Parts: sequence; structure tokens; C-alpha cells
Amino acid sequence: MGERLVVIGGVAAGMSAASQAKRRKPDLEVVVLERGEWVSYGACGMPYNIQDPERRIDDLVVISAERFRTERGIDVRTGHEAIELDLGKRTARVRRPGGESELAFDQLVIATGCRPIRPDWPGMDLAGVFVLHSLDHAQAIKRHLADRSLRRAAVVGGGHIGLEMADVLSARGLAVTLFKRSPELPTGYPEEITRTVGQELARYGVDLRVGVEVLGFEGQGRMERVLTEQGPVDADLVLVAIGVRPEVELARQAGIRLGPSGAIAVDDRMQSSAEGVFAAGDCAEAYHRLLGRGVFLPRGTTANKQGRIAGANVAGADERFRGVLGSSVTKIFSLAVGHTGLTIAEAWAEGLEADSVSIEARTRAHAYPGSRSIAVRLVFEPGGGRLLGAQMAGGEGVAKRLDVVAAALTAGFDVDELAGLDMSYAPPFAPVWDPVLVAANQARKKIRR
Repeated sequence: MGERLVVIGGVAAGMSAASQAKRRKPDLEVVVLERGEWVSYGACGMPYNIQDPERRIDDLVVISAERFRTERGIDVRTGHEAIELDLGKRTARVRRPGGESELAFDQLVIATGCRPIRPDWPGMDLAGVFVLHSLDHAQAIKRHLADRSLRRAAVVGGGHIGLEMADVLSARGLAVTLFKRSPELPTGYPEEITRTVGQELARYGVDLRVGVEVLGFEGQGRMERVLTEQGPVDADLVLVAIGVRPEVELARQAGIRLGPSGAIAVDDRMQSSAEGVFAAGDCAEAYHRLLGRGVFLPRGTTANKQGRIAGANVAGADERFRGVLGSSVTKIFSLAVGHTGLTIAEAWAEGLEADSVSIEARTRAHAYPGSRSIAVRLVFEPGGGRLLGAQMAGGEGVAKRLDVVAAALTAGFDVDELAGLDMSYAPPFAPVWDPVLVAANQARKKIRR
């Protein structure tokens, strides 16, 4: 019998690992266990699919399980959940339709992802109360939205999913109330950006309630009211989006080491503490380039990279994961908001001497129509000028400019080097002094020479 790789989890990291291992080592038997119905789908696209009632939910599937079987020779088993690992015997106990069985493996990739936090609030089981983490969740929300009697929606949480779904539910014609327990939205951003976000939400009719604690939900069998410390608020649908945790119970029970973040500890080859067992994606830590340690930073981009590296190394390669900066961007109606690297608060929490500058600029040359405002905050060390991070919000060009700073951080640029970048220029795309360069020049004034 030939060598067998078992991959637990069939979304971004899992299918990347399976595909890479099979491509590099065609005689390897690759079995993927996925407890859900779908594999290889773009979870980050779920809000935008929900926005369009005509789109099928499986439009988000990149490659079907059947195509993996027939075209790539990968044995994808949907509806199969690994429930226990015996690393001594090299077996996984699998719950499947019709019962349970044991599956032997030579090498293993754990790609179990993360799970949404479900608070122990009254009313969480009411019809119309949702989380959004899988295609099953997205499908359930779309079906609920087909009820044309719905009038009001509530979103609990102001992270990526919460903000994007406030936009989506508003576009579907519902009056939206967004609750955030902490006073800042988004968390960790400077006041000039949180103010801009609040104004954007108000412009589109979202009732924003920051610093308000949700206590639960009530209704006669279905969602009717959100219970808060300030009293009840009517809602026919509620999305709970207060964060995620790494899905690591399987690894924990098998004695695989977890990192300080709570995710599975891995080295730069994605190897766990157990020989021949790799971990990748949202269940695994990612090395942070600036902090110099593993962190829990769930991102689809990171999951695909880590899965690819894990699969390559299963097949005998020596690929290395270079690390993350936490780069992200979110669409909030007509606004884009994002960050890369460290915020000033994160830098201070790490004991770094950090300072920042904030600027507002235009996204195009002054004489070219259609220019939008963009706010840029740069974080840096005043003693020497090491670049630490950036946060931005604006009507266009935010993602492009964040990527410039992310590349500069990766290259180890200081503020002077960022200010000297030869960035592309044409009036339809940027002023002659790009907002990134304006911010960098302001930061230079604070550097101790």
C-alpha cells in the first residue's frame, strides 16, 4: 500500500495543501475529510453573494469536490468529520453518513479553520438569529431574506463581517441597527478614521450604537427584539458577528502543542509539534514579521499560502512561510477602510517607542474630476524612523496604497525610504505627491536624527 496523506478540512488551506502535495507527488494517496457539503469556496465573498438574491450560493465554489476527484485524483469526502486522532497508531476516527470508521494516515495536515463565537445569550436559538462563517450559514441567511415581510435587521459586532453585512442588509432594503460594545468602530483605528466610518454609516441610514452591550434576543419562536442594556430594539433578523476562535479541539486532544494565541503552534514549514503532522490556515498560528512571533490572524490569503507550503513539504520540499503583517481592507458602502502592520496602540503594547502622523489628501490630481478624500495614518519609531504600520480610509485607492506600505514593511523600509519611493503617477490615479508620500514626509519631521 502506498503512502497516504489525510487532510482535515476542505476549504482554503486544506484544498491548497491537498492540491500541492498531489501535484508534486502524483503517486501519493490524498484523502480530504470535510464535514460540510462544499469544498474550495471563497468565504470572503459570502456577504456580496447574499446581497444578490439571484445568485446561487455555490457560485462561490472555485472547484467542486467532484472535479477534485476526477481531474486531480484527490479523494474528497464531504460529510466526513474527523472526531479523534491517534498519533501513535497514525489513525483518525471519522464520523460519516452511516456511522464511524478509522482512517490510517502516514502524514496529516490539520486545516480545521476557525469557528464563530456564539455567546451564551438568551434567544440565540430563535429563527432569524444567524452567524456567518460557512456557505451553510450564507444559504440560511439568503433563504430568510426571501421573506418580504422583513423590515428591520440588527448586526452585533463591528469587525469585517459586521460592517460588510450592515452594508449588504441595507442594500437588501432593511433598516439596519449596528451594535458595538467597545466605543470605537473599527477597533484600533484613529479617531479621524472612526469618525469617517460613523459618518458613512449614518449617510446610508445605519443606526450606529457604540458602547452598547447586547444582552440577548427575544420573540415568539422567531426574532423580534434585541435586548440591550439601554432597552429593547425591534429587529426581524440579527447577525451575531463578534469574532472567531481557532478550531483546535482535535489537535488539543491529540496532544499537539498550541501557541500562546490559542492556535496550533507551527514552524515556518507549517510543521506542528507532532512528527509528520502539519497545520495550516485559521487553526494555525502565523508568524508576524514585526512582532517576531506566532499570532492568530485568520485571513483567506494566509490560509491559501500556508496550505500550499504545508502540501509542498508533505511531498518532500523545503518551502518556508515568510510571515504576515495583518493586512486587510473592508468595504463599507462607498468607503474602503484598511490597515497593515501595527497600530499605535499595538506598538505601545509591545513596548515600542512609537509615534504617528495623520494626513488627509485627495486621491487624484486637483484638476482631474472624481477625486475623493483619503485619510492616512502612519505609525513609526521616532528614533531612527523604522516604519511600523498604516491605517487608511477613503473613497478609492485605499487597497493599492495599503499594499505599497505592506511591501515597504516587508522590505524593512524606514520612513525616509518610504518617502523616496518612485510611485506611479498620472492625474486619473494620484496627485503628483501621492497621499502615502505626503504622510511619509510628515513623519520625517518627527524623526530624531
